[in-house]
Amino acid sequence: MSEFISELRLEPLQGNERIDCGAEEELYRRAGQEAAGRLLATRWQDGDVASKATCGQCQGKMRAMGRREKRVRTLCGSVGLERKVFYCTGCKVTKAPLDERLGIAETGITPGLSRVVCRTALELPYTQSQQLLSDSLGFKPCSAREIERIADQHGERIEQMKHLGDFKPAAEAMAHKKDHYCLAIDAGMIPGLPDPERHRLNWHDVKLAVAFDAKKIAASFYVAGREDATRFGGRLWRELESRRLYKERFQLILGDGASWIWNLVDMHLPGVPQLLDLYHAAQHLYQTASHCWPETKALEWWHRRLGQLKGGYMANFFASLQWLARRYPNDESDESPKRLLGYFNDNRQRLDYQWAISNHLPIGSGPAESAISHIVQQRLKQSGMRWSDPGAQTTLNLRTLHRNGDFEQYWETLAAKAS
Repeated sequence: MSEFISELRLEPLQGNERIDCGAEEELYRRAGQEAAGRLLATRWQDGDVASKATCGQCQGKMRAMGRREKRVRTLCGSVGLERKVFYCTGCKVTKAPLDERLGIAETGITPGLSRVVCRTALELPYTQSQQLLSDSLGFKPCSAREIERIADQHGERIEQMKHLGDFKPAAEAMAHKKDHYCLAIDAGMIPGLPDPERHRLNWHDVKLAVAFDAKKIAASFYVAGREDATRFGGRLWRELESRRLYKERFQLILGDGASWIWNLVDMHLPGVPQLLDLYHAAQHLYQTASHCWPETKALEWWHRRLGQLKGGYMANFFASLQWLARRYPNDESDESPKRLLGYFNDNRQRLDYQWAISNHLPIGSGPAESAISHIVQQRLKQSGMRWSDPGAQTTLNLRTLHRNGDFEQYWETLAAKAS
């Protein structure tokens, strides 16, 4: 490398002239990249010592075909790699053992470059990701479409590894035995593919759970799925099992009034205290109050009901709702007192805010609302975006993997499997 750089033949610096250090840095960086690419190619070719190969299909001996060149894209740019190739005459397939050892048998992109591609793709739209990579690396590693394909490939691989139990979280991301968590569950909307018959955009919900420490000591982790409640429940349970977190480790579960949340919790985490998100409860109360009275009186009634909820005066709280429902018996609107009473009756066992406050536990699902924004919508709800279910899930897999602190662990696991 030093010999390569010495051949640049730059003019000596003179006197007090201004030095364009930016241009010189860029020049030497590109020279270093090219030199490093040559060194990598030489090192890998020297390590290609395979003298025989076995066919993966028929297990027969393959015929040596000599060396064949393959262009490989790396973090140092594109390099030509002369590697030994073998051929099975029966199955008519070729095999390059060096490709398998390097993890490039299915593609011409090294895992190192794929890692950087996935890191940018989980944050930015594919076109912006390609532009950022080109600016940062000093060359165009791949197109926006290739970035999408690589991100989808690894998002699908993450899905398979977690489903089969082949991926374990990083040691530093694992919960300690003394850590206890709260779990908040919610859903947010993302744009799906257009409906060709109705000529309108379909919107789909992404279900998300965030496990967090109320004392803010242990790190939070996230689970997100573009799927129905049953499959999401399975996804959540697999994540909890991989972290060895069972119901004894949870202090509280927060959610809005959606029945799928509580059905999921009853199945996978029975016996853990449940709490209706106070902000959703307050929203329902205010909508009905403003439906029945002018603003001043509605606010007064609303504040009294919230005080009863947080103070634990459940008898008075339900008496007030029952009185209001009797006053408007024929109101069938969405904001009617009758519907409000039904909402709180359905969640009667999830209103112990006084207990949560006295135990310094949260009474609102703010962490889930925040996660919907920064995990889901910041990446999947940008202008002009349209997502298929598989495409959305692969991106969610990459984002949750990174936010959970498991991104580097994934690439180490892939390298270990290749070896």
